[in-house]
Amino acid sequence: MGIIFEYPSGYLLLCLLTGALYAFFLYYFDKKRKTAPRLIWILMAFRFITVSIIAILLLSPLIRRNIKTIEKPIVIIGVDNSASICLSGDSTYYHTRYLDQINRLIAALQKKCEVKTYSFGERVTMNVKGTFSEKETDIASFFEEVENRFSNRNTGVLIIASDGLYNKGIDPFYAAQKISFPVFSIALGDTTVKKDALIRKITVSKTVFKGDQFPVEVITEMDKLQGAKSTLKLKQGAQLLSSKELVAREGRSQNKSTFLIQTTQSGVFKYTLQIDPLAGEANTKNNRVDFFVEVMDTRQKVAILYNAPHPDITTLVKAMEGSSRFDVKQVKINDFNPTTDKSDLIILYQLPAISGLANLNELMKTKTSMFFVLGSQSDLNAFNNLKTGLIITSKPGNFTEVQATTNKDFPLFTLEKDDPALFSSFPPLQSPFGVYQSGPMAEVLFYQRSGSVTTSNPLAIFLSTQDRKVGVVTGENLWRWRIANYIQEKNTDAFDRLINKMVHYLAVKEDKSFFRIKIENRYDENDPVEIEAEVYNSSYELINDPEVDITITDSENKKYPFIFNRTNHAYFLNIGILPAGSYSFAATTRVGNTRYQQNGKFFIEPVNNEYFNLVADHQLLYRISKAHDGEVVYPNQMDSLVNKIIHRDDFKTVSIYEKRFTDLIGSPWLFILIATLLTMEWVIRKREGM
Repeated sequence: MGIIFEYPSGYLLLCLLTGALYAFFLYYFDKKRKTAPRLIWILMAFRFITVSIIAILLLSPLIRRNIKTIEKPIVIIGVDNSASICLSGDSTYYHTRYLDQINRLIAALQKKCEVKTYSFGERVTMNVKGTFSEKETDIASFFEEVENRFSNRNTGVLIIASDGLYNKGIDPFYAAQKISFPVFSIALGDTTVKKDALIRKITVSKTVFKGDQFPVEVITEMDKLQGAKSTLKLKQGAQLLSSKELVAREGRSQNKSTFLIQTTQSGVFKYTLQIDPLAGEANTKNNRVDFFVEVMDTRQKVAILYNAPHPDITTLVKAMEGSSRFDVKQVKINDFNPTTDKSDLIILYQLPAISGLANLNELMKTKTSMFFVLGSQSDLNAFNNLKTGLIITSKPGNFTEVQATTNKDFPLFTLEKDDPALFSSFPPLQSPFGVYQSGPMAEVLFYQRSGSVTTSNPLAIFLSTQDRKVGVVTGENLWRWRIANYIQEKNTDAFDRLINKMVHYLAVKEDKSFFRIKIENRYDENDPVEIEAEVYNSSYELINDPEVDITITDSENKKYPFIFNRTNHAYFLNIGILPAGSYSFAATTRVGNTRYQQNGKFFIEPVNNEYFNLVADHQLLYRISKAHDGEVVYPNQMDSLVNKIIHRDDFKTVSIYEKRFTDLIGSPWLFILIATLLTMEWVIRKREGM
C-alpha cells in the first residue's frame, strides 16, 4: 500500500508551508488574546494539519493497494441435451440414474473447486437441463462459448458428456483446438450398428409455382437388413401419390429415389415420405419425414434491357435462374415496347447509353420499378435527367476501380452473417469518378472503397420516388464478383443470394395499406415465431396508440389469441416455438372508427436431424480428449473422474495479485479526521472566547 502523487514532491512541501503560514498568521499576531500560549500552539497545530491535508488533497493523490485474490481451479461441465441421447439408449436410465450421477459428480467437485455447468444442443445454456429434447446438436458452439468465457481464468478441466453426434456447426475437433486446458469426455449412447431403415436426405424446392411439376429427390439408407424389402411412399395427407420399392443390400446400402409432383392450385401443402417399418428395426422414428411446399400463383417478371452485349448481363440472368420466383427475359432496348410490357422490374444495363439513341421517356412514364447498372457506356447526363434521386457529376470517361464496404445499418433487407466480409474481398468494379448526390431517403447498401479508404459514394443504392422504387449499382464487371465467389466458396450462393434479394425488393409492389403485418412464411420447428406490425394514420405517419390483436389458427382449427407489444413506433410479438404444421392468422386493429384486418398463412417445418444417426461417435470424443491431455470414461466410471482430476499436477489453486488505485479524497477516515480537527478547534475557540 502506498500514496502516489501526480505532481513533483516539491508541491508536497508547498502544501505543508501553506498550512504552516495559514496557522501562523491566524494565531501568532493576535495581540488581544488572553489565551494560554500552550492552547495557542494546539490551535495552530490543528489548523496547520487541517489546511495542509486540504491542500494536499488538491493534488489528487492516489492510494495504491496490492490485493491478493485466491482463485480455486474451475471445472466446466457440459451436458449434451439433444434428443439423440435418449433415442440411442435407455431413455429411463438417462432421465433418472444418469442425472443422479451427474449431480453427484458436480457435488463432489464443488468441495474442491469452482464448478460451472452448461447444457448444449441447439444452443448453449447455463445449468444442466436433462430434458434431452433439443432438435439439433451443435458441439462446436459449446467449445466456442467455453473458450470465450474461460480462456483467461484458472480453468482446470473441461468435462463434456455427449454421444459425439453433431448435426449443426463445424467439426467439434477443430472448434476445440483453441482450448488450452485438459478435456475429459463421458461417452454416452450406443456405438452398436442396429437394423434400421431411414430417410437420410430430401432435396425439394420450398417454393414452386402453380402448373409446374417439381421433383422430390430422396436418399434412403438401410443398415443390416440384407435382402429385406420395403416400400417408400409419398403421401399428401391420407392420399398416396406414389411409391417405390426398396431392397436392402449387404451391410449399409443407400438408394436414391425421385418423385414428380404436379401442382394444380396455390397454397401451402404438406407432404409425407415414409418407409414401411421392417421387422427388427430399433428405431422407426426416422422412417418418416414431413415437408412443406408453398405453391405460388405467379412469378415476378423481370426484363433486362441493354444496348450492347456484356458478360454482366449473363451473370445477372444466371443469378436469377437459380430461383424459381423470377421469370427473366433479355431484350435489346430498341425492341422493347413499354406500353405492352407487364414486367414487375426492369433492369437497365448501362442505359441510357452514350452510343444509343433510345428514348427512355415512354419507359419512365410507367410506374414499373427500375434497376440501373452503370458503367463505361452509360450517359451520366441523360441518367441524371431521369430524376431517379441520384445525381453523378463526372467527366466523360473518368472512371476508377472501387471495392464494396457494406453499410451495417442498411434496413431494406438482411444479408447473411458472413456475406459482408465476403463482398468486401471481391474484385473492384469500374465506377464513375466524381461527385455523388442523393436525397435524404436514399438507403445505401454498399459504399465505394478505394484501397483502405471508404468513401461516402454509393456502390449500391436504393431510392424511392413518388411512382416507383429505384435501385442503382454504380459499377460494371459484376461477373468478376460471381467468379470470385466461386473461387473462394466453391459455389456462387452468396452472389446469387445478393442479386435475388436486390431484385426481389425492387420487384415487390410497395404496400400502401394503413395496417401491415411483417411475418416470415416459414420457420424451423426450433425457432421462435416473431411478428412485427405497423399502423399508419391518414398522413402515413407511424403510430402505435391503438391495440393490435392477432389470432393464430392451427391445422386442427384451434385458435390462439395474442396481443402485440408496443415498440417505439410500431409493434412486436414473440409467440415462441410452435409445433410443426400449417398455420393461418388474422390480425386486427382499429384507428378511430375504421377497423383494419390482415390475414395470412405461415408454416413450421419439422426438424428431424436427431433421428437420422443414432450410432454414437465415441471416436470423436477420444480424438478431442487425447489432443487435450484428457481421458474418456463411460457413465459407470463417472465416480472415478473426481480423483483423476484433483490429483493432476496442473490442477491447483492460484494467487492473483492485483494493483488497485483509488482517490485519497474519497477516504471516509480522512473526512472524519478533518471534521474532528475543525470541531475541536471550534470548541476551544468558543470556550476561550476567541
